[in-house]
Amino acid sequence: MSTSSLVAFLEGFKNDLDGTTADAKRLEYNLQTHRFTYQEGIFLSEMLADLKSRKIVMTQKRKAEISRLASLFSADLYNFFVKLNALAPDAKGFVRFTGSSKSFAFIFTTDVRTGKPPNTWKSVQGQADVFDKIKVSYSAAYLKFFYGVRKLFEGSKAEQQFNDSYKTKGQMGQSGHAEGKGIIETMTKEFFDNHAHKVYSKCCNNTAIGEDALIADLASLGIDLEFMRDTKGMVQEISLIGAAANNRAGAKVKADFKAAKARLEELLNNPSIIEEMADLQGSDSFTTIKEKEILEKTTKAFKKVKNVRVKTASTKVRHSKKTVSSKSKSKARKSASSKSSPKLKGVVGLRAARTTKSKFSNLTDIAAKLNKGLPERVRGNMQEPGLVNRTGVFSESVRVVDAQKTPKGFPSIGYTYDAEPYGVFEMGRGAPPWATPDRDPRRVIEQSIREVATELAIGRFYLRRV
Repeated sequence: MSTSSLVAFLEGFKNDLDGTTADAKRLEYNLQTHRFTYQEGIFLSEMLADLKSRKIVMTQKRKAEISRLASLFSADLYNFFVKLNALAPDAKGFVRFTGSSKSFAFIFTTDVRTGKPPNTWKSVQGQADVFDKIKVSYSAAYLKFFYGVRKLFEGSKAEQQFNDSYKTKGQMGQSGHAEGKGIIETMTKEFFDNHAHKVYSKCCNNTAIGEDALIADLASLGIDLEFMRDTKGMVQEISLIGAAANNRAGAKVKADFKAAKARLEELLNNPSIIEEMADLQGSDSFTTIKEKEILEKTTKAFKKVKNVRVKTASTKVRHSKKTVSSKSKSKARKSASSKSSPKLKGVVGLRAARTTKSKFSNLTDIAAKLNKGLPERVRGNMQEPGLVNRTGVFSESVRVVDAQKTPKGFPSIGYTYDAEPYGVFEMGRGAPPWATPDRDPRRVIEQSIREVATELAIGRFYLRRV
């Protein structure tokens, strides 16, 4: 219920993040249950996309041959998993192997034995390493596919280009975690959950504010946890994906993680910043503080009158336990308003963004403006490994249907799209292997809406699929 509880969360959260490394957590998570998912169409698109990223010319003839090789790879891989499933221990509570020859999933646990030796370069955990089991399971079949693709370019102008780009098969295809469910994302979620209960609502004593409210508070303070895993489930989701895209995604997550940690440290070194921020769920805002001070002054005299009972709302101001002197508070506010202050530069922009009112007073006007050009924007953002524009039917079905006002006065924008047939790709609505984080229609739709909204200077808003 106080800023102090938010500070306690920040301290605990940062201590956990500082107390371990992604490599250490990787060893821990590699012993957990993993689900390996394969779909020939996705695998083929990943490999073609990786070749394209290396500027290798892909003719229709080359694409056709790689498609044929992918089909052979699917058959080899499926046959291997059929045999592995026959030898694997009985699974309790789940079906270990599902799907067909071109689209299937296999659940790995520590007791599964592949019959293949672990990778020597990372065999610290030997046969117990579940992530390594997946890599050795597809290794032989994928090596045949890789050599087949290499042979395709022999004698052509692209041969040297291919060999320079792919000195090993791992530089073309890799075992990758599903988007948002990698080691760093999972680790951050684990540590977040360790301390989230420490932050109390300012309205209710000893009542945690809830995950969504806490994340919103942290975003207001400049701690962006959008990269964090969004589920508590610890099953690791793995597929065979293009190396270039996997490396780019990994680099982005690392950068986002580093930025979040840096902001955590900045806030803990300057706790007055937290008290400067308005409308936090886990602390009293300046407006609330002022109201309580006025109420206290107004009622103080009456409380001394005999036989007069004064009943008011609580006038106790909730401050951080890490108190800051009036002098330092004044200094902090002054530096926060100064463009020359690098330390508090981020606060200025954040506060401005949070308090800026939309130039659209009419919510209907917002919906109309967003819909103008939205289908075109969606088509432009449809790229592999997400949904790819083929006919334009999906993008034309996307539309903003309403805009409502939240209790705090911000627009809540509702959008929709044709659930038939595209709902099959939405996580939680469709089913594997069709529904994936990359292909979830909400991903490309919300990205597009936010881009248009930024151009329209709508300011802070929320999105919901209706």
